[in-house]
Amino acid sequence: MNRGFTDILSSTVLLAAALFPLSTPVSGQTPPEIQSLAVRTADRVSKAHLQHIFLAGLQECKMDEDFCNTFEMSLRGEIEKVVPGVAFIQRESIINILEGRGFLALDAYFPDVLKAVATQAGADVLVTYTLKWQPDGYDFASEVYDSGRDKKLDQFRAKIAHPHADSSPEPFVFTDPESKISFIVVRGSQTQSLIAANPKCFRCPDPSYTPESRAQGIQGRVLVMATVTEKGAADQIGVVEGLAAGLTGQAVEAVRGWEFKPATGKDGKPIAVRVPIEVNFRLK
Repeated sequence: MNRGFTDILSSTVLLAAALFPLSTPVSGQTPPEIQSLAVRTADRVSKAHLQHIFLAGLQECKMDEDFCNTFEMSLRGEIEKVVPGVAFIQRESIINILEGRGFLALDAYFPDVLKAVATQAGADVLVTYTLKWQPDGYDFASEVYDSGRDKKLDQFRAKIAHPHADSSPEPFVFTDPESKISFIVVRGSQTQSLIAANPKCFRCPDPSYTPESRAQGIQGRVLVMATVTEKGAADQIGVVEGLAAGLTGQAVEAVRGWEFKPATGKDGKPIAVRVPIEVNFRLK
């Protein structure tokens, strides 16, 4: 067996079908690259012939909410043009489901969590969008996902200049004002900075196979969302993906007992952060 943190960016910053030239948005106007991305995304949504849609900005959008909101407004308008009778699922509906299943409202910014509850919220199609900070602009990406069939339909990308001056390469920390729990977003390719800022598990023994699961030869991963507290403990654990024959429970109990070096804020003090954690079960 082995375990590790899910790469927060690998599942959210998506490769694209098309790359547009860099340009600077004009104040009060939608950048042409964003409008083009909205048109392409809406067109793919229309080809799914489904009407209940949830639009979701991911955690990276907290770096520039105005920018992501501009894309969502454009995307809504384009979808309304090409999908007769479209119904948009509200984020509040997703959050209510998450909290009912032991998750936090903050988890609504993580793609794996959204995919796990989209159908329950009545969404036929999940459209996520995110941005990746680079020194010369944003790599902006959208993904169209068929919730019912558990299948990615398409993904698109555009390169956009920063709409305002922001040259800091440091990881971005967003703190939920209600729970006081944070998540950390890497900027650009500063992977080492992200690793340094995120919590590290220094005592994390593997969970054991149950006799039933070993007899059945079950292998795979259990994915959870957890809060790693300022004291380095895993708390508020919600299961995103589980395994049969008792392995989900084994993974949760193991993570609950792990000990972490906590994440640190800009002032160097420990902070509570929300992170995806996966536990992999492999028969030797």
